[in-house]
Amino acid sequence: MTVPDVRPDLPWITAGSIDLAELEAAREQSPIARSDRGYEVLSHAPGVRALEHPDLLKGPSFLKRLDDFGITEGELRRRWNQVVTTTEGEHRTHMRVPLARLLRPGQVAKLGDAVRDIVHGALDEIDPSAPVDLVDALAWKIPSRLYCHLVSAPMELAPTIGRLSDSVLGPLLTQDHSRRQEFVDAFWEGLELVREHIDARRKDLGDDFTSAMIQMQLAGALTEEELLAQALSILQASIDNTVHQIAIVLASLLEDPARWSAVVADPGLVPAATEEAVRLTPRFGTIFRLAARDTELDGVPIEEGSWVYVSVRSANRDPVVFPDPTRWRLDRPSVRQLMFGAGPYNCLGQHMARLEIHECVRAVVERFPQARLAGEWTTRQTNAVTEVTALPVALG
Repeated sequence: MTVPDVRPDLPWITAGSIDLAELEAAREQSPIARSDRGYEVLSHAPGVRALEHPDLLKGPSFLKRLDDFGITEGELRRRWNQVVTTTEGEHRTHMRVPLARLLRPGQVAKLGDAVRDIVHGALDEIDPSAPVDLVDALAWKIPSRLYCHLVSAPMELAPTIGRLSDSVLGPLLTQDHSRRQEFVDAFWEGLELVREHIDARRKDLGDDFTSAMIQMQLAGALTEEELLAQALSILQASIDNTVHQIAIVLASLLEDPARWSAVVADPGLVPAATEEAVRLTPRFGTIFRLAARDTELDGVPIEEGSWVYVSVRSANRDPVVFPDPTRWRLDRPSVRQLMFGAGPYNCLGQHMARLEIHECVRAVVERFPQARLAGEWTTRQTNAVTEVTALPVALG
C-alpha cells in the first residue's frame, strides 16, 4: 500500500533503496525523507535520536519481519513472541537484564584469551600455500566456536550452531522467502538443541552462560519457557551478524594494500580500522522502528502506526559528523556506531563482536602479514543487511 505524502516538503526516495547516490542527494535536502514505506532518517544525529526515541519501538519491527515472512500465528509465532527482540515494556526489561549481566564489558573482557585461542586454532587448520575463502575457513568458525565455549557445549557442535544461526537469521533478515521452510526447520531444530543442552547442564552446573541462566530460572527470575527463549536467542544472535562483520572488516583492509600495511606496521590501529570498516560497510544497512503514538522527530510530525527507517549506510556518511565521508581515515574522533543501536535497544553483544573482530584481525596480521586478496570479495546486499558471500585470500 502506498503511504500518502502528508509531508510534501520532505524529499521522496525509493523504498528500500541501497543506492548511496540517491540517499546522499536526499540527505542534502533534508535529514529526514519519505518513501512508500514510511519515514527515512538519513543523517547521523537524527538517527541517534530516532533510535533513542521513547515513542519509536523496536519490538514491532522484528514482528513485522515475521509477518512479512508469513509467520503470523501458531506455536512458532508464540515462541517468537517471547524473545527479547520482539517484546516491549516490562517484559522486554525482564528478558534483557539477564543477558545484559552476562554480556557487560567487564565480563566480555575476560574472554580475550579464549577468543585468541579460538582464532589461532582456526588459522592452524588453514593451508596457507593455496588461496582460501576466509568466510568459510575463518569467519564462520570464530563466533560458533566461541558460542560453544560460552555455553560449555561440545566444540564439535560448532558447525551445526553456525548452520542453525544462518538458517534462521539469514532468511529472516534478507526476507528470502525461498528459504522459509529452512527457517522454520532450523528454529525447531535449534530449540530442541538448546533444550537438550540445558537438561544435560542441569546435572553439572559450572560458570558458563547456560549454568548462569539455569541458576536464574531456579531462583525464579526466568520461567522454563523464558529460559529456552533466552538460550535460543543467544544461539541465533551471537553467530550470523558477527560472521559477516568479521568478513567485512578483513575484506575492507585487504582490498587496499595501504590499509593492510598500516595495521601490519601498527596492530594498535586495529580498533580504529574496525570502526572505519563498520562505518563504510555496516552489516546492518537499516534499522527501523514503529511509532507507538503521534509524536515527532526533529520537528517532523510522525503519525501513530508509521514506520521510521534509520539508514545506517547514509548516516555513516553524513559529512556533518564524518568530514570527507567516503575516504578511509583512521584518525576520526570516536563517534557512536548506529549499527549497534542506541538507548534501551542497544546491541547487547556489541562488545563481544568487537573483541572477536579485533582478535581475528590481529591474528591474521601477526601470522600472515603478506596476506592479499586472491580475487574479488563479493557481497549480497539488501536494504536491511550485507552478507559476505566470498572472501578469497592468499595468505602466504
